[in-house]
Amino acid sequence: MHPPPPPSGGAPRTAPAVLAPLIPTASGGTRRLSEAVRLMLPVSCAGCGRWDVALCSDCRDLLAGEPTVVEHADAAGALDVMAMAAYAGPVRRMVLGWKNGAREDLAASMEELGIRAGRLWARSSSDKTRAAIGSGPLLVVPAPSGWARRIRGRLVAAAFADAVARGAAVGWSEAREEARDSDRSLEVLSADLLRRPRFAGGAHQTGRTARQRRANRTRPPRVLAPVTGLAVLLVDDVVTTGATLGGCARALHDAGARVIGALAVAAAPSPARKQHPVVPGGPVSASGDQCGSAASVPRRTA
Repeated sequence: MHPPPPPSGGAPRTAPAVLAPLIPTASGGTRRLSEAVRLMLPVSCAGCGRWDVALCSDCRDLLAGEPTVVEHADAAGALDVMAMAAYAGPVRRMVLGWKNGAREDLAASMEELGIRAGRLWARSSSDKTRAAIGSGPLLVVPAPSGWARRIRGRLVAAAFADAVARGAAVGWSEAREEARDSDRSLEVLSADLLRRPRFAGGAHQTGRTARQRRANRTRPPRVLAPVTGLAVLLVDDVVTTGATLGGCARALHDAGARVIGALAVAAAPSPARKQHPVVPGGPVSASGDQCGSAASVPRRTA
């Protein structure tokens, strides 16, 4: 698949994800049925449960931060890992609903988050990162989804990678214009080119200990396309120990790529963290459970 021709002025280009299976879109009848269901059944915030809104402003603000370095992703080795939010409380519920398909109405919000994440990442890239990317292209590669998730079409990491690629192209262009560097346009591509090896353990990491997570990602994924000499930014939905991202980085490095970093939607809190984040509905524990009574979460009144 070839990217579209660059627009005038040498602005960065993006292309759709390659090697990704087609995901069917909802028909007009399906959309009308969904709208009818929403009229009959009340909607609630995917994060805190507040009534009559799919995502309240308080929970949306939890995704409005800047990329933060994940210090405790030890299994990722020397890979620089950043995340947009803490995987706890409302953010945890939002991400889970988005991942398992229970809250498909979050797709637009997550796409917006991915574009903003990619833009901020590109604008804040160090001189070392920019030198590693060189003249490009830059590949944004999602962590591989399990076969069951692929069959169901729940390729959320690939969709997030598409959005990150678009945002990174914009951010790179903005940084280039501010530096008055008119000769450094960058081609940014999203490529779903990693696949889990067969019989490599379960795809889900939920409920596993840190040691079990690392063991479950011992075998690196397969790389389906040539990447020799290309710069790669890895993308995932959630990072805990960094085992998945570390395995992906090793596989791509062995295939000849230069992995320059990783970006995730959310990062699980460090086991050593002692303070609980304050979120809508009250603080949460390190496990992500809401503290306090259910009355602390706004509910719809008659």
